[in-house]
Amino acid sequence: MESHPALKKAVIISAIAFSGFFILYFSIMFKGIVANILTQIDNTLYTQFLSTRERLSEEAEKQYSNVVIVGIDDRTLNKLGAYNPHKYRRYHIPMLENILKGEPKAVVYDIYFGDPHDDPNVDRMLSDVMKKGPVFSVFFGAKHDRSGEIFNKIATKVPDSLKLKLVNEKGFESISPEIFQSLKGAGLANAYPDKDGLLRKMPIFFNIKDGLYPTIAMEVFRETSGISRNRFKFGNDRIETGDLTIPVDEHGRAYVNIDEKHKIREIPFYDVYKGRMPGRFFKDKIVFIAATASGLGDMKLVPLYGYISGVKVHANLYLNMLHKNFIRELSVGRYYLVILLVSFIYTFLFFFRGEHPPLKRMMIYFTGTLLALKLSESLLKIPFISRIYQKFKTLRNKSYGIRLFFLILSETQKRIEPIVVQVIILYLALFFIFNNFHIFIKPSALLIQLFISYIIVSEYKMIDFSKISDREQSSE
Repeated sequence: MESHPALKKAVIISAIAFSGFFILYFSIMFKGIVANILTQIDNTLYTQFLSTRERLSEEAEKQYSNVVIVGIDDRTLNKLGAYNPHKYRRYHIPMLENILKGEPKAVVYDIYFGDPHDDPNVDRMLSDVMKKGPVFSVFFGAKHDRSGEIFNKIATKVPDSLKLKLVNEKGFESISPEIFQSLKGAGLANAYPDKDGLLRKMPIFFNIKDGLYPTIAMEVFRETSGISRNRFKFGNDRIETGDLTIPVDEHGRAYVNIDEKHKIREIPFYDVYKGRMPGRFFKDKIVFIAATASGLGDMKLVPLYGYISGVKVHANLYLNMLHKNFIRELSVGRYYLVILLVSFIYTFLFFFRGEHPPLKRMMIYFTGTLLALKLSESLLKIPFISRIYQKFKTLRNKSYGIRLFFLILSETQKRIEPIVVQVIILYLALFFIFNNFHIFIKPSALLIQLFISYIIVSEYKMIDFSKISDREQSSE
């Protein structure tokens, strides 16, 4: 090994890199506290990435999408009275007629028509209006089935090759049969926030009662795109149909990318009910109808934007499908491969820190140190600053405490500076990938791998390997 120093260094670097990687790998695999901390860091940085992206895109040109939300908002409540599902079901009849006159591409109710109305004529009249156009509605999965067999006709068979562990419920909430029979399509609206209470992802399909059922956004996209129910392919990390590929996690959930590039118009329910919106406004639009007033309960806590009405989650997920604007996440295997690669890169960087060739040292000197010296020289030419500096210099020479402080500060800077620089570079690189390629690489494990590599290499360099070499030579 002594006759091959390059090979020796390669073996040492590889051993250090592998040891650092396996320390982190087993910490993550055993879950517990480490995994929870990593998840919290990832969630925080994900929100930070969204915030930075939002600030950078403030000057970018934004346009209104073809999605409109007709909301039962505070103004509507002031005009029509407190919200009551049965009372407002009567208002839906003229309101829906006004929308359908404009020939929208789809009308999507994020309002659940669970029980039949007390007056059968109301459901019959609303049903008759729904049959005039492409009307969709949400329904809900539940721990106990209350629906019977009514939803069977919209289910698709679970593929034998399905490896995704799709979100599962035991059954469904009940729905008004007369209204359900009048719909063009229906989809689930169940949403499941993460442990911290924030909703980041939505299931694309559910596995309920041995059948596959789509989320409402998927059902609207499928129907308006002319895609049949059996044209879906399920991979380990994606769901495909036609030319659309949706990146999903192991549970078939996709990130909801709330992108302000495609703005959503919001219109008061009352104005549409009164016929104040011209019919042509709804031409070829996707119109979501929902209760959006504060205090009505359907509010979701999402990263960056705080509490928003639940219908905005469905509307933005639909826009993600329409514009193929998803946030991707690396599969588990690829993620660990990236961590291993990062382990080698940082071990190499920290191992050879300070061993730059002369030309590189000169460049670093001229771009950094020399610039600082020039600035210092310029400042010291100012009489006021020069007098203060001379007094400080005299005080420093007399005081052991001040000299000790600056010695510790200098040594700390030498140790912290390289790792701070690498943290900044890593953050910028991950954000660049996120902003330009819509790929979210969880930063926490990479940051910890950076620290592990730095600590292990720093400790390694303190070992005196000459003792081993002396013994080898003496034994010879």
